[in-house]
Amino acid sequence: MSGKIIKSSKVFCPAGMLVIGVSAVLLLCSCSVLDWFSGNVSDEEVKDMDKALGKAVQKQTAYDDSLKRFGLMLEAYNIPQVRVQSKLIKNETAEKDLPDSVSGMLSSSVNKIGSIVVYVPYDPNYVINETTTGGDIKRALPKIVIAGGITEFDKELIEKKRELKTKADVGDNFGSNYSYDGGAGYKAGSGISRMTIDLQLMDYQTQTYMSGIQTINSINLRKTELGWSVGFFFEGNGFTFDYSLNKKQGKYQALRLLVELSVLEVLGKYFDVPYWQCVEGAPPDARMMARLKEEFETLNQAQQYSYLKEYLFFHGVPGIERSSGAVSDKELAIIKERMKYFNCPDYASLFLKLWETVPLEASRKRIRQYQKEQNDVVSKSQEDVNKKIAQYNSMIEQADALFSQGALPQAREIYRQAGLLFPDQPDPKAMISRIDGQLANQNQPATQTPSAPASQEPAVAAPAPRQPSVVKKEAPLNMFQKNEAW
Repeated sequence: MSGKIIKSSKVFCPAGMLVIGVSAVLLLCSCSVLDWFSGNVSDEEVKDMDKALGKAVQKQTAYDDSLKRFGLMLEAYNIPQVRVQSKLIKNETAEKDLPDSVSGMLSSSVNKIGSIVVYVPYDPNYVINETTTGGDIKRALPKIVIAGGITEFDKELIEKKRELKTKADVGDNFGSNYSYDGGAGYKAGSGISRMTIDLQLMDYQTQTYMSGIQTINSINLRKTELGWSVGFFFEGNGFTFDYSLNKKQGKYQALRLLVELSVLEVLGKYFDVPYWQCVEGAPPDARMMARLKEEFETLNQAQQYSYLKEYLFFHGVPGIERSSGAVSDKELAIIKERMKYFNCPDYASLFLKLWETVPLEASRKRIRQYQKEQNDVVSKSQEDVNKKIAQYNSMIEQADALFSQGALPQAREIYRQAGLLFPDQPDPKAMISRIDGQLANQNQPATQTPSAPASQEPAVAAPAPRQPSVVKKEAPLNMFQKNEAW
């Protein structure tokens, strides 16, 4: 039996090897195998990759809503439009992993605020190149400039680590004919780094920093590590399983949050509005409120009444005549009633209460309605002026015709009526004086030598009087620092 088995196996081996060799050659010659060995990428693999590729999404940050609300606040406080520019906000630390500049993040943050704050980029190369190629650029100059930079990056300020290991051996000592060993381990760690941005405001015209308008904000970056492992061996053979998880917050995302918060704060201080109400959980700026109260107390009583009336208008209190600078007895009674309602001991406390609690949406609607009414008044006034101008020019033409015909008394009367329409126009007065002189010469006695006859040339029609300008009343930009009469 054993001999037969040995003999048959010797016969089978060459044939089997031949079949295996031919199969291997055919297999290696197939396209798929050749692609596998050559590392070619197939179309199906590209399609699978495209399916797995995530879609681009709109970037949302924690301060998107805050910046939008800040823009609404500026409208509700009737802040006029301001152009803003920035210097290069550079990395002033020795950390090379941080970006060289975050100016792009800053411009995006400013644009999120809305139409009240207009960002003016600083790119002289672009302006020069466009000018040399025939471009007609009308540059808008900024009013304020944002300066600053990344000033701190303290890496791994705090770092903690925990580790636990266990191991067990079973062998001859426990009466076993075989040896067993196994173990398990656990480790965890965390660390904190800190990053800081400084921003200040400059006056573009004077290139000087504005006192008290700056911000210094920091953010903590966390890093965590977690891992565990288990293992088992029998007579030197076995397995182990290790697991680890490392997490750390992104530096660039943290920088964007810092920039957005700092922009909101530094512009809030410039416009003198309660910007902290736009950030959930933010504490009030006690220094700003103390300064505003102190500056309000230094105003005279007429100025204090003007500011109180303005903010009572923002609150929608009826009976307030915003366009009038003086305060009436009715308005004074309203101010006294508001002091009792808010439990304020003086005007300065009432002003701070009104200033801090302006209803944004309602105030914006009232301001828009007021502006519409003012525009209607200006339009109606302009129509009246145009009618007066047309009437004036018609009367001048009629009077000139009568003067040419020698009807001096009738011409004089029409010149007089035209002069009443626009008393500042000199032509009717000059013609009346000329006619009076000619009438006086006509009434002289015959014995006297007659004077030379006056020229009967018609008077040149007086030009249309200059249209009076209408001054639009606006709320002050920075209430106590700008010294603007409104």
